[in-house]
Amino acid sequence: MGSRARSILTKIKADIQGINGTGSYNYNLSGSDQVIIGSQMNPVRVPCVYVYCDTDTASQIAGTTPLTMYSRTMQVMVVGYVAGTDDSPEELHLRTWDLLADLKVALEADRSLTVSGVDKCDDLELSMTSTDGAQIGRPSLGIAVVSLTVKYRQNSGSGS
Repeated sequence: MGSRARSILTKIKADIQGINGTGSYNYNLSGSDQVIIGSQMNPVRVPCVYVYCDTDTASQIAGTTPLTMYSRTMQVMVVGYVAGTDDSPEELHLRTWDLLADLKVALEADRSLTVSGVDKCDDLELSMTSTDGAQIGRPSLGIAVVSLTVKYRQNSGSGS
């Protein structure tokens, strides 16, 4: 069965793998080695995306969270890499925002992260950042970062 974190991360990965370069998508991330769960600062293929969980916190929200449950907030980092098509920093910056647009469309299409008819979360929120790869010693890469806040409720003492 696995943990709730496993379910959430694998669903996010599957949603991002749905970015296939057709319709309103700019990139094709449907290859089996293009969306990976785990963090990496040196991608072996571009475009690619890494998905990993930073933190998962629990709280009790008065009047909302039943005593038998916790309200949880999971921080998921989605880090994508794209290559420039020329030496233009402008083009690389715009390509990075194109990847961010693809990620936004894919992730916001199913804000409850539904798997087999079961909602894995109550809602998710995106915060996006574009970074020039030169800042981390990768001048030919654009880095698209989505900080994804996943909100869900879980029974006390349950891992799934």
